[in-house]
Amino acid sequence: MTTQKQSDELSQDAKRGRSRSIALGKINLLLALLGLLVLAGAYWLTFLPEALALLVLTLALVTAASRAWHARRGGLEYGLLRHPLRRELRPHLLQCLNHWLFWTLAGAAILAGTFAFVPAQVALGFGLPLPDVIPYRPLVISLGVGAFAMAALALVPRRRVQVATNVLVAIGTVFLAMQLVRIYTPPADPVAIDPPLAGEWGTVAAGRSTLLSHHYSYSTPYVRDAVDFVQLVDGRGYDGDPKRAKAWYGFGKPVLAPADGTVVSVSDIHPDEPIGEAGQTPPYGNHIVLEIGDRRYAVMAHLKQGSARVSKGERVRLGQQIAAVGDSGHSLVPHLHFHVQDRPDFDQQARTIPVVFRDVLLIRGGRESTPAGADLRRGDHIRRIED
Repeated sequence: MTTQKQSDELSQDAKRGRSRSIALGKINLLLALLGLLVLAGAYWLTFLPEALALLVLTLALVTAASRAWHARRGGLEYGLLRHPLRRELRPHLLQCLNHWLFWTLAGAAILAGTFAFVPAQVALGFGLPLPDVIPYRPLVISLGVGAFAMAALALVPRRRVQVATNVLVAIGTVFLAMQLVRIYTPPADPVAIDPPLAGEWGTVAAGRSTLLSHHYSYSTPYVRDAVDFVQLVDGRGYDGDPKRAKAWYGFGKPVLAPADGTVVSVSDIHPDEPIGEAGQTPPYGNHIVLEIGDRRYAVMAHLKQGSARVSKGERVRLGQQIAAVGDSGHSLVPHLHFHVQDRPDFDQQARTIPVVFRDVLLIRGGRESTPAGADLRRGDHIRRIED
């Protein structure tokens, strides 16, 4: 009788211990909701890669400091290091697995090149150094160390498992998984087209994931599959004073017709913007739209003022020079914006179509290949194969 009573009391104490180990604190809930709103806003405003990078670096430091503070006050749970499979530690074990999955995917995103190449537009927009002087390798190493540190700290959690934080982490896990799947999923029914540039060019925005392209956002579906090209020489975008447009290697370089087609519209009167200052109207600046058949329209934008060599209604042939790379419109540095859409007009009813580039040498992660159709991602380089 006494043994049964003691067993019941122990069982009740264990249940109370488990209930005390799980909490839905008001402050934690508010912080989780704030974090969700910040990340949702960053996604909507197409700054999610930068927000995630900041999150990794900040959380690693804040969490390490928090663990040290709670360790001095006996507020940490060390059971996972000793007996992770104990019944009373199951909430902490599930929390640890939840965090591990998230940080594993964050590490996979880093290895996939998510943060390996910060666009010049973004760098200048935040007042950061230009791409050729940003310490990419230390940045990526720091992000990897931060993700690993967060995974390690999950083994020594606080005594109470916060439900709101874990729900937010689970949401982040699902989101990262979806974005990583998009990176490696081949495009559906893409347009195969020749590159609109000669020579070697780097892509500062490309890919079907918001982790790789600021174009890929639900707020801007009409430019989702766009590619931004910048010419780089030995990893540098310019030679000399970066505030001078002519110092940029790509400025004034020929823009070529990517296919045979008919000129639908030409804009050639807008001035090139000062480096680092984006004009607002019109967003594309000087541009040319070509009808290339089957209700497909190739758009080349941010062209140099006065460089157009074609007029509306003119037939052009593949490889013909039609304009030059500039810095007009909503552009911070000289580059070529390219996409293919399903209608000739610029409006939010237009939708872009995935593009693969033929007859190019693809350089990705230092490896060269000649795919039948190069499906570009940010950080890739391509070189047009001349006949």
